[in-house]
Amino acid sequence: MQEQTAMEAEKVRYPHQFTQDLVIDPLLYTESSLLKDVDTLSDPTVIVTDYMIMGMVLKYFYCYVHKGSFDEVVPLQDISALCEMFSRHSSLNEPDDNIELMNYLRQWSFSLRMLADVTKTSHIIRSIITQKISPKLTKSDEYVGLDIGTGTGILLLAQHIHARRLGFKDITLYGIEYDKMVGLQSYKIFKELGLAEIILGDARDCRNYEPLLNKQVTFVSNEMVAAMHQPLRREHFVSISKTLFGTLGENIANAGFFPEGLIAFCKEMNVSVLLAKNTAFLGPKEYHEMNLLPQGIIIEGNIVPLHELGNELMPYLSEWSKTRLSHRW
Repeated sequence: MQEQTAMEAEKVRYPHQFTQDLVIDPLLYTESSLLKDVDTLSDPTVIVTDYMIMGMVLKYFYCYVHKGSFDEVVPLQDISALCEMFSRHSSLNEPDDNIELMNYLRQWSFSLRMLADVTKTSHIIRSIITQKISPKLTKSDEYVGLDIGTGTGILLLAQHIHARRLGFKDITLYGIEYDKMVGLQSYKIFKELGLAEIILGDARDCRNYEPLLNKQVTFVSNEMVAAMHQPLRREHFVSISKTLFGTLGENIANAGFFPEGLIAFCKEMNVSVLLAKNTAFLGPKEYHEMNLLPQGIIIEGNIVPLHELGNELMPYLSEWSKTRLSHRW
């Protein structure tokens, strides 16, 4: 498939919008660049707010579509118009739509869905950038982060912020992505930003963890969590966990994780099971070969049903965006 670019999309002039048409309350949005937001959130003296994180996620969504705009001020009305277009990208174009841009949104739909799911993604990012690390790692000279199923790379950006907030100067981040088109897109972005290395490969293949074999890993995020009513095996969560812990073992013994844990339902045993770091996210042995359906996630030390992830941030959204923005789970 030939890769489309956003070159033409950058020429789009978004129409003026009324306040009620904006994706979030303009009083909560800072008219600044994505890189400025990253610097602000990375400052440990800054108190992180939910709407600061949501603003950064929205800007990353915009910059992922409009390449080369990371250091440009992004108007809220432009982001809002893009979100509105994405909310109906699976349908037919409207008369005034930019066809090139709409087709671009369709081509990258799967990756963009996580960014457009602003509340869930912001909740996850908040949990990462505010997470405390093991005292055994605080004296380390290097922050080493790993993001599995990196997609757009938004959680790599969260790890970068996390590292800087903890005072690390030497930051090494790796993202593993199976989809070559998506991985190449993120590779270009993070090469431009100079923040992370993208590994194009299968996270079930131990060879893709070779760069980390001699490093103490600080944080691991695993995005390969299936949707509700879909077995974890669908996203290869189980096999990836086996490879991850089997390959890195002691290297991740003190690492922080997202998710911190999962609650999954086992149909065969008619019981819910806790999957966490202490069992390599596999649960007790008797459940290893069974189909487990994700029900809840442990985040910020709390058990949250999957369908409620990010709900506490919903009041920041406008009424139309609450119902029309896409959902990751």
